[in-house]
Amino acid sequence: MKILLINAHPDYQNPDRTINQLAQVSLQTIARVAPTATVEQLTLYDPKNTIPPITAAVMNHPEQVADTQQALIDQWKRADVILIMMPLHNFNVVSKLKDYIDNIFIAKQTFKYTADGSVGLLDGHQKVAYVQSSGSDYEHDLRYVNADFAPHYLRTILNFMGITKMTLIRAEGLDLIENDKPAIVAQTKRDLTAYLEETLN
Repeated sequence: MKILLINAHPDYQNPDRTINQLAQVSLQTIARVAPTATVEQLTLYDPKNTIPPITAAVMNHPEQVADTQQALIDQWKRADVILIMMPLHNFNVVSKLKDYIDNIFIAKQTFKYTADGSVGLLDGHQKVAYVQSSGSDYEHDLRYVNADFAPHYLRTILNFMGITKMTLIRAEGLDLIENDKPAIVAQTKRDLTAYLEETLN
């Protein structure tokens, strides 16, 4: 089994960040439940990792980033389980995750155009979980439910590639004064552990 863990937190080196804590829980759970699994980690904001942004130069000369782009696509395709871990930023995905998606959501690679519209080129076997942390409650608070764009965006992209199901795991309401942040994080860790135990067994 091959697992791809994508950490999309800009402050990826800070162990106090919720997403980084959840990434560590994921790695610990994988090591316990599936010790023979191959785990690839992609930390999007690490300068060592090249995630080409879409610029005029890239659009006019795509061959300049072709090798890097193909490596990202191949990494995505060979994963059986994909964990995307991100803090919500201004209601949407962080910029590096958008750059990453722009490099793997490529016609004739992960989807194709037909006379009847686009068709995903992935076989649907991949299991994808999106782990999102947020200061507000986007699942229950009526002020924010209509601003829950990021999960919808990711589901749309995945569906267009042929992945029809995405598991959403939330750590939300972390900045609300009436909430117990450590309890929320602890519950999310349990939710994530349970998902991995079920998925990897």
